[in-house]
Amino acid sequence: MTPEKRRSFFSLLFVVAMDNFGFGLVFVMFAPLLLSPQYHFVAADTSLATRNFYLGLLFAAYPLTQLFGAPILGDYADRAGRKKGLYISIIGVTIGFFLSGVACLFTSLSFLIISRLISGFFAGNLSICMSAIADLSPTEKDRSHNFGIMMVIWGVSWNAAMLVGGYLSDPTKSRFFGPSVPFWLTTILTLLSLVAIARYYTETHKTEGKVRLDLIKGLHNIKYALKLKNVRPYFITIFIWTIGWGLSVQWFSTYSILTYNTSQEGISWGLLIQGLFWMFGGLLLNPFLLKKFKSLPITIIGNIFCSALLFLTMIPKQFYSFAAIYWISAMFASTAFSNNMNLASIHAPKNVQGKIMGISQSMMSLAWVITPLIGALIGGNNPRLFYPTAGGFIVITLFLLLIEYRKEKCNS
Repeated sequence: MTPEKRRSFFSLLFVVAMDNFGFGLVFVMFAPLLLSPQYHFVAADTSLATRNFYLGLLFAAYPLTQLFGAPILGDYADRAGRKKGLYISIIGVTIGFFLSGVACLFTSLSFLIISRLISGFFAGNLSICMSAIADLSPTEKDRSHNFGIMMVIWGVSWNAAMLVGGYLSDPTKSRFFGPSVPFWLTTILTLLSLVAIARYYTETHKTEGKVRLDLIKGLHNIKYALKLKNVRPYFITIFIWTIGWGLSVQWFSTYSILTYNTSQEGISWGLLIQGLFWMFGGLLLNPFLLKKFKSLPITIIGNIFCSALLFLTMIPKQFYSFAAIYWISAMFASTAFSNNMNLASIHAPKNVQGKIMGISQSMMSLAWVITPLIGALIGGNNPRLFYPTAGGFIVITLFLLLIEYRKEKCNS
């Protein structure tokens, strides 16, 4: 990789880090905001089922508008250039984070939901960055390696989000802390990622003419994904896998509070260490497996161990015993996810990489819309079912991938 490409790559990783930082921040914050008595976002006599319903709305708001906004920005980036697409996305997300801080400052649940809708619509950073990374990665090995590095960056930014969200949002730690503080900090950091793109990123994509906006591009993407014979299986597995793993991550705080009565500090450390194991999956396990296998068998191996460990989380009676099993599953989840994304990319034509990444994000956004609905239903009835349900979805993706593996063996 040339110095110019290396600078572009690292500037993209900075954007990915800030995108994941802002995305992960809420997983350690939102459950305590609605379930812990020290905050006043809902009335004290609000039932558990209603609190979980509101929590589901907060979680669903971001991916719901992301489903519509991200594909539009991804298509724009294909036609007008990755750099322009990133400019629009980063500015919009920055505004959304700032408004979330305002909502937390005035303890307004409805305004917080609106701010998450705004943030979600402009959250096309991931698909654009992945498209640009694909531009910089000419071979399957290069692409899988670079996506693995991206998984490491996700782990680092996730860990930072857990610390910032867990500590700076907790007013018991300092009178200067509160739920709005992490969002103010995220606003500043996201603006810095804009500076990084402006200064260090060199356009990696040849533009394709005039931009035509399609407001329901996300829905069209999903329909289009189901028609692509070579890539369709990997889009479907991305969708189902995201529901399963997303359920385990998104409702970790709720499960920990309701099952183990875990403190906000304990939740922060639990999710932080999970991020470390996710990072190890991309940094250590994925490169090791790439020396021996291709992306499809690596994805299968990752899903086997991930699903088995998610089922095992039902056994422990102590929080940190449960968390330890979950941490190990994150290492295999990271490996499975990066290689599944790689499979979607390498089975698609080179001239539509941005479109393919946009479709991938549409599938993930739809999954993230469904996940809070499933989580709210489980949380209001039997929280012990969170992790076996998550493991069940991963098992479904495992069977689908085994079918593709058998097809490849028969055709070779």
